Amino acid sequence: MNLILLIITRTPIWVWALLAALVALGLHQARDHEVSRGRALVQPIALGLLSFFGAASAFGWHATVQPVWLAGFALGIALSRHLMPPLRVQALAGGRFAIGGSWAPLVLIVAIFMLRYVGSVSLAIVPQLADLPLFAAGASALYGLPSGLLAARARRLLQAGRPALALQAA
Repeated sequence: MNLILLIITRTPIWVWALLAALVALGLHQARDHEVSRGRALVQPIALGLLSFFGAASAFGWHATVQPVWLAGFALGIALSRHLMPPLRVQALAGGRFAIGGSWAPLVLIVAIFMLRYVGSVSLAIVPQLADLPLFAAGASALYGLPSGLLAARARRLLQAGRPALALQAA
C-alpha cells in the first residue's frame, strides 16, 4: 500500500490534470451531442498519436515496437464490431453529426491513459523492462488496441454521413 501511495504522490500534477481533462471529454460523450466532421476525427487521431508515441518513448524506435503497436491497432479495428456498442448517429446538414451518448469512449480514453500510466510507472520502478522484447511487444500491442477501437468508432460515424448509393432499376 505504501508503494501505491508513493507512486500517486510522486506523479506530477499535470498528469492528474490531463486525466481530469480526458475524463471530462469522455463524460461529455456519454450524453447525446453534436460534432463536426473535423472534431469527430480529432479525438481518435490525438489519442492514437499519444498512444503510438507513448510506446515509442517507452521502448524506443525499434523494428518490433511500432509494427506490434500497429497490430494492436488493427486488432482493435477488427474487434470493434464485437466489443463496441452500436453507434447511434445521424448525419446533419453542414457536415455535422448528432451522436447518441455512450460510455464506450470514456472507457477507451481512460484505458489509454491507464495503460500509459501503468507502463510508465513500471518502467520507472524497473527500467530493465524496456529491454525485454516480450514486455515491450505486449505493452505496445495493448497501447494500440484501444486506439484501434476509437478509430473504428470514428470510421463508423463518418460512414453514417455518406450518402447511400441509389440502386437504379434496370
